[in-house]
Amino acid sequence: MNKKAIFVLGPPGSGKGTQAKLLAEKLRFFHCITSVVGKEYIATHDDPETQKQLENYKTGLLYDPPWVIKVIKEKTKEVFKNYNGVIYDGSPRTLPEAEFLYQFLSDLIGKKNIKIIEIAVRDEETKKRLAKRLICDKNSGHVFISSEKLKPGDFCPEGDGVLSERDLDNPDLFTERISEYRNRTVPGLEFLKKNHPVIIINGEQSIEDVFKDIVKALNL
Repeated sequence: MNKKAIFVLGPPGSGKGTQAKLLAEKLRFFHCITSVVGKEYIATHDDPETQKQLENYKTGLLYDPPWVIKVIKEKTKEVFKNYNGVIYDGSPRTLPEAEFLYQFLSDLIGKKNIKIIEIAVRDEETKKRLAKRLICDKNSGHVFISSEKLKPGDFCPEGDGVLSERDLDNPDLFTERISEYRNRTVPGLEFLKKNHPVIIINGEQSIEDVFKDIVKALNL
């Protein structure tokens, strides 16, 4: 069976992680979250280059592109040994990553097996979402919205962890994260648009409706 790769891109709080998770479950593909893969690598390597990435993460900055490229390349080769496809959640995050990953995958599995999705959401909406987001401390793929029924400290409804506000969702980091997205991720997205069809999805709908639009656009 041909290997497949799907990029799910969008600004912080656009819901790309939720949609990538749903797609991975539906297709039984590997859900590749750059921040998680990066943190796993950081936890098992103590070289200076890797430790610098930890400082980037803590301050809301993106990982350095050469380091990410190395880590994602290793992970992708590993994933294709066990899965028929991979969902890249928010990756590539910079122009160098986009140029590398697109060419790498084109050579590895062919352009026809690459799909790119952009989830479009306005800044005002993402800010509101980030202020209410809760995640499980045992599984960052378990994401919820704070409400009267769910608040920090509650047990995760989908696992054995505890819900908390994500460190990167601190309001003080919002401006930095949006700036990083506009200045570093958008150029990579523009590169992809020049070289490959990109499916644009309205992210300001319910989770269910966004997913329906993605499934329809991908002809699944």
